[in-house]
Formats: sequence, C-alpha cells, structure tokens
Amino acid sequence: MASVLFVGALALPGVSFAHSLLLNCRPAADNMVQCKGEFSDGSDAAGMAIAVKAYDERVLAKGTLGGDSIWRFAKPAGEYFVRLEDGGEHSAEVDHTDVKP
Repeated sequence: MASVLFVGALALPGVSFAHSLLLNCRPAADNMVQCKGEFSDGSDAAGMAIAVKAYDERVLAKGTLGGDSIWRFAKPAGEYFVRLEDGGEHSAEVDHTDVKP
C-alpha cells in the first residue's frame, strides 16, 4: 500500500509547488487607486480580470490588468473591495480598509 501512495505522490509533483494569486492596492494621485496583481512565485498576472465591487456584490468598475500587471480606477465613495480572478481556481481580494500607502 505504501508503494502505491508513493507512486501516486510522484504522479502529482505540481501539487507541492502550487502558488497563490496576490493583490496589492494603494492610493494613487487624483483620487485614484492602483492595484498590482502577481503570483506568489513572482510571475505576473497581466490580462487577468479585476473588479471593484460594493459589499452587496454590485460591480462598481471592472477591467483587466495591463502588461505591467497594474490597473487603476477612480476611488468609489463608500465601502468597496477589489477582486482579482484568473478565471480558474485562483482569486485574491483587497478590502477598501486595506488600501493604504
């Protein structure tokens, strides 16, 4: 039985090297917010979908990360959060209270 588990573990080497999606948002000039997405292994997240949402899930703004993995948006009035998704199993969120210089 142990040899079957060992062979099964060898068949899934990518599982031990999984990486997560990271999102960092900070205030920018002219009442804007700038967000940068990347994976924990340092690879960029260019082209991924990103959205600003109210707490009731209404979309306030949406776009895609640019070639530099950055997206800027006008800071909405009130409470919001930013969600970055890769279209699969990875996503990251930043709450407006965490948008700090």
